[in-house]
Amino acid sequence: MGQQPAELTPHTSARHFLGAELRCWRQQRGLSLARLAALVYVSPDLLGKIEKAERTASLDAMVRCDEALGTGGALARLWRFVDHQAGTPSGTAASAAQPTRIRVVTEIVAVGSVGLETAPPVTNGDGARLYVLPGGRDR
Repeated sequence: MGQQPAELTPHTSARHFLGAELRCWRQQRGLSLARLAALVYVSPDLLGKIEKAERTASLDAMVRCDEALGTGGALARLWRFVDHQAGTPSGTAASAAQPTRIRVVTEIVAVGSVGLETAPPVTNGDGARLYVLPGGRDR
């Protein structure tokens, strides 16, 4: 009987998400780590560490996992996302990166009775789109 699988946290980073997806696909296909590892020519220990986001896979290994698990390329696409987030040159793997943070700024410019269809959006110097909201009252 095998060990109790570690709990995964796919929301932590792209690398954690890739590991959780790999485990999900492997379990859906009813394969043990040892069996999948034999099919894709890597060690079961490496696959277990990839699932737990302790190690990073190579693109080649993820392509072989896609083929063995019949994922339609899902794992290779996720690997590219991990690689992109890590900011490494394509074809290499890196440690888990912090999630990308995006700053969203919303600004209400005017409130009045003008409809959006008659007041097209304009942009400010930062490229943000500004709209006139219909039906509001001036304060």
